[in-house]
Amino acid sequence: AAAPGALMRGRLWLNLALVLIVALLAAIAWQQPGKTPPPPATRLTALDPGSVAHIAFHPPRGEPFALQREGETWFIEQPRLRAQPFRVRTLLELLTAPSAAQLAPADDQDNAFGVEPPQTRVVFDDTEIAFGLTNPVGLRRYVRVGDTVHLIEDRYYHHAASQWVDWVDRRLLPEGVTLTGLQLPDLTLSRADTGWQLDPPPPAIGADAITALVEEWQRAYAMDVEPAGELPGDAKPLRLEWDGGALDLGIVRDGDEWLLYRRDTPVRYRFSDNQGQRLLELPQQAPQPPAAAPPHHDHDHAAPTAADDAGA
Repeated sequence: AAAPGALMRGRLWLNLALVLIVALLAAIAWQQPGKTPPPPATRLTALDPGSVAHIAFHPPRGEPFALQREGETWFIEQPRLRAQPFRVRTLLELLTAPSAAQLAPADDQDNAFGVEPPQTRVVFDDTEIAFGLTNPVGLRRYVRVGDTVHLIEDRYYHHAASQWVDWVDRRLLPEGVTLTGLQLPDLTLSRADTGWQLDPPPPAIGADAITALVEEWQRAYAMDVEPAGELPGDAKPLRLEWDGGALDLGIVRDGDEWLLYRRDTPVRYRFSDNQGQRLLELPQQAPQPPAAAPPHHDHDHAAPTAADDAGA
């Protein structure tokens, strides 16, 4: 009879061989020899999103407008305002969107594609993308590029059909700037070598409260941006300053919200009541407990002792 050790070694080698065979079969199945790999998905356009410098919109409502790239920043051309970076990046993804089907406009006998005339149009440099109707199967939309109608994921139309005010960056300050001055209705702050100087100087205010107020303005982000007419007469002036730039505003209360009007362009930023309070007021600090009084020693007016009473 075989020794127990030899049997165990034999079983070990058998198990190892079985594992290798299973791994080899799995690799063969994964590679699928003889099967042609699927072709790469058709891109909507051949444009490189990073090379696009101009985007023109022809929305179904409102006037046409355009965005222009300047360095890494996109601006609305008229009125000249910063555009929302995330929204621009999302729209540029349209250029490389996968096309699920490619059709000829002549095949659309019943105008089911809806691209002639289009619902809205966007022109990236010299390439126009015309948006048609949606296809209920798979929630896709027909779009025309040149002489071809494509069927793509329907997540770009609401950007393409929006108006210029929808593209305004909701941040008050340009990215990367550092405030050097704040002129609020009841307080002026200016940065000096020794820190922030306040006028008028508030009583017993700490550096943390000043820093918190400045940081509120640094990251101020509106709930909404709206077209605006003339600055209301009761608007209180505001001014934000940084190296190489400044922004003049007027602020008014609108019910339980605050409106910040730009003085250079016809827009206003809407903030909640809580946001407005944090932007206009220094944070309240908890009152400090009074310091303990030092022990009182008055040797010239000491209280009479029992011995003094006895001798009186």
